[in-house]
Amino acid sequence: MKKAIVLGILSLFIGLNIQAQDAAWFEPGPAADVTSEIKLYVDVSSPDCGCPNLLDATEPLYLWTWVPGDPPGGNGAWDASNTALEWTQEGPNLYSFPMIPTDFYGVDAATVYADGISFLIKKFNGADTDGTGENKSVDFHVDIEPVGCVNTVCAFPEVFQEDDYLTMIYNNNKETHAFLQDIAPDDCYMLPVAVAGGIDYPYYGGGVADPEILDIPELHMLYEGDGVFYTTILSDEFFRVNSDNPVPEGVPIELIKVRFRKSVFTGNVSTFYELIFQCE
Repeated sequence: MKKAIVLGILSLFIGLNIQAQDAAWFEPGPAADVTSEIKLYVDVSSPDCGCPNLLDATEPLYLWTWVPGDPPGGNGAWDASNTALEWTQEGPNLYSFPMIPTDFYGVDAATVYADGISFLIKKFNGADTDGTGENKSVDFHVDIEPVGCVNTVCAFPEVFQEDDYLTMIYNNNKETHAFLQDIAPDDCYMLPVAVAGGIDYPYYGGGVADPEILDIPELHMLYEGDGVFYTTILSDEFFRVNSDNPVPEGVPIELIKVRFRKSVFTGNVSTFYELIFQCE
């Protein structure tokens, strides 16, 4: 079954952070670069925390987390938290925990954006020690959206497979080729190549200088504004059905290589940029 994805290009650049509870959030938000530092926050006085045993705590509180992976050194035991995961008290009943998500969890940025962060806050001993309930919050989850296309070429979604609708985004503001900078809104064309089984399958069978490229609407990049161009494809149909050099059925597409040119070719074409597929 094809995965229908609502493609709002502007949402990639603005980002939305839908949080399940008002008690937990992260900054900076709602979107963030997960290869840089963010801070998780918890307000244990919020009813959404569900943690009356943590209110006005006189002892340290600790992070317990499981998505998108295990923390360094583990969480410890439920009755004996990893002391390296102590929260910082920012004010009465307000706690923060700084991290670089990719480093902290040992995963790539795509995984953080796909999975978000699941965690709770607890006492060193999270067990029910006096019959009033466990010394912990409810389970929190925060989703982190990408800050936008900070590279020359980006994909939305960042983690994608062949049967996804894939939006390729070209940020011409990041272009280093002097003769391809400041491309006019109607003047950008792409030259995509699928790599499958280690073999290149160019979508267009002619050369990069051919004027016939201008007559192929699938190769014309749409203009989003502010120097950003985009196009949306269904990868398996695009490269297996519509291409001049179709990828054979049964051979998985490994990556897309794409470069760009202006409508009037003056000998200048960008370098190849690569977008890698996630394996099934």
